[in-house]
Amino acid sequence: EVISLERPLARTSVIRSRTSEIPLYRPVINIPLKIAGITVNTDVNLTDRSNFSAPILIGKTFLKQNAWVFAGYDYLQSQNDARIVGRSEEFFVDGVSLKTSFSLANSYSQMHAMDIKIDEEKRTVTFDIANKAGDKTTLTLPLERMLRVSGEERPLVFVPVKGGDFEKPILAYLKDRSKYSSQLRLGKNTLNKYFIIDTKDKNVLRAENMTLETLLSERDPLIVATHEIIYLDGTPVNAEPSFAINTPVLFVDGFELSKGKSGEQASFYIPSSNGSDKKVIKKVERKIRVGESVRPILKEQVVIGGKEMTLEFALEAIGKGDEPHFAIGRAFKKDGVLVNTRTEDLLDPRPLFHTGYIEKAQVEGLKFSVKLDTGADISSMNALNIKRFEKEGKEMVSFDYENAEGLKQSFTKEVVDIMRIRAKAGEKPNERPVVMMDVTLGEVSKTVRVNLQDRSRFEYSMILGKNFLKNGVVVGSDNTYLLGK
Repeated sequence: EVISLERPLARTSVIRSRTSEIPLYRPVINIPLKIAGITVNTDVNLTDRSNFSAPILIGKTFLKQNAWVFAGYDYLQSQNDARIVGRSEEFFVDGVSLKTSFSLANSYSQMHAMDIKIDEEKRTVTFDIANKAGDKTTLTLPLERMLRVSGEERPLVFVPVKGGDFEKPILAYLKDRSKYSSQLRLGKNTLNKYFIIDTKDKNVLRAENMTLETLLSERDPLIVATHEIIYLDGTPVNAEPSFAINTPVLFVDGFELSKGKSGEQASFYIPSSNGSDKKVIKKVERKIRVGESVRPILKEQVVIGGKEMTLEFALEAIGKGDEPHFAIGRAFKKDGVLVNTRTEDLLDPRPLFHTGYIEKAQVEGLKFSVKLDTGADISSMNALNIKRFEKEGKEMVSFDYENAEGLKQSFTKEVVDIMRIRAKAGEKPNERPVVMMDVTLGEVSKTVRVNLQDRSRFEYSMILGKNFLKNGVVVGSDNTYLLGK
């Protein structure tokens, strides 16, 4: 949808560039913005955000005196209106029925497409879609942009989908999915915005118009995120929901069955999320057959969401390349399991605490002022003299940190990732090494990813992004240094 506006020019803003001494100039208008029923007449600077996932970035001109930001949650205000979908669904595109699955790992949705033709001049994409029954249609849609996926460029389009009385355009990239059972696969960006998944049922949209609010008035399911922490025998274990598994399963590196005094027993290591795996021996209650394999069933006291309960779960050895974890099966709770993709670790109790947008944090033993940036996915730190090298088969980086408060320290860290920063207008794209660093703010201590860049021209030498702030930090734009007050 394209909306044309004409507004009085309020002023011109000067934006400091990340990579150039030459500033950027942007026109500023005043326009009403409304979130959760609150309307604020807000100064907005205008720029081309075509290459970004969100066309609007909300700044302090809106937030000040009006809102705090919990960076660990997407679409918080509209969550009660989220539509309930089953673990698989049927959506229609231009009258063609598409079997639909859901990805809890990928951000972008993808749709089956064949004979893809891109018209660069008109900025359109023409393609065919078909289902397993042979129903077929041809669509021509506006090209949003090209998306790089696994080293290949894929066209990204808004696809008009319909399921039950749900009818919305969904952003998806086009790919030949002939070898997959589903023709449409919805990623987290779409799920966050519109849906909550009920793992208990299939094709819920076709049967009824159900929102999260109406479902919770009828039954009491367990609501989980895509990643959770549960405690088995006092050991924290990574857990995730599963659409395929009914009985909960603990996937381990391996286990041994033997005869004990009270019958058959299983010995194995509980895969701790903090790396300190714990060996245990548990009684086998019974066994179940799943396909070609037989899984022993164990009974254990577990702590989930701060509550202790007795749980039966199966034991299974992981396949090659998989990681040990606990799979939250569909039968985990009588009233069902719902999957909310808007956040992580819903079952891990943690206090919310209010901070200003500038606070003192401790980073690798150094204490200094940092900026809390709820719009940044990853934290970022000032780094000078960055040198990348290899040591014992690992990619490493050395760099010097310094800030305006006079602190200086040299670091050598393993590189865990490389961030490729998409360029804004007038800037060149750049690469930043990512390292793990220990950060403490208030009572929260976490080891998080930090990308390294020269921040000498910025007032603050480090920003803490959503990967740290999601741990209960609620940021206010009105004040600084609230911690300790």
